[in-house]
Amino acid sequence: MTRVLAVVHHVDPALSLAQVGTAARAGCDGVVLIQMDGRDAEVDEPAVVAKRRYPGLLVGANRLSCEPWEAIARDAELGLDLTWADEPGVTSAGPGSKVVRIRAALDAARAANPGFLFFGSVAFKTQRPDPDPAGAAAVAAREPWVVTTSGKATGSAPEEAKLAAMAGTIGAGRLAVASGITPANAPRLAPHVGWVLVSTGISRSFTEFDEGLAGDLVAACREHGYRG
Repeated sequence: MTRVLAVVHHVDPALSLAQVGTAARAGCDGVVLIQMDGRDAEVDEPAVVAKRRYPGLLVGANRLSCEPWEAIARDAELGLDLTWADEPGVTSAGPGSKVVRIRAALDAARAANPGFLFFGSVAFKTQRPDPDPAGAAAVAAREPWVVTTSGKATGSAPEEAKLAAMAGTIGAGRLAVASGITPANAPRLAPHVGWVLVSTGISRSFTEFDEGLAGDLVAACREHGYRG
């Protein structure tokens, strides 16, 4: 089943926790908190409170000012379930220099929480365009990551052919998409991925989710998504 993680654009704890509640009521599988100006420490309190209030919900963070291994260590220390990193350094040309330190941080995190997840971005909107997204996915899939990709920009869905090629290389269950998924395009795109990370497609503003849209996306992913 394709699982949905709602991406909370953090501004203040009360607003973020309200969005976590909306995501939980809509049936999302989890939330990822992000402070878009890179003030990463600000997500700590609402993330911890969210995990305490909703123990069945996956809770994690995207820390824009941290190296991936630093983010993993902090999220694990806080008792969270996952880290998402935009720049883990992997391309179709090879794994890059960050992989060893990410691997060590994940080993430490999983010693305490064996189910701890790492969403590592490749062929991603913040990166230099990769000529071979499927090749980048294959490199990343050598590591115990959820391989995460996107369209060309925030709110822009990737082409179905890109997702199909990446999923064909590593299996849909190992692949996440983190831009542009909506209730309307999920029946077409969700079969290629095991995870959807979403904000724009379920929101009525930059910081506020629409519970109806979120519920519709969850329903579409459950009906049409990956079945592995």
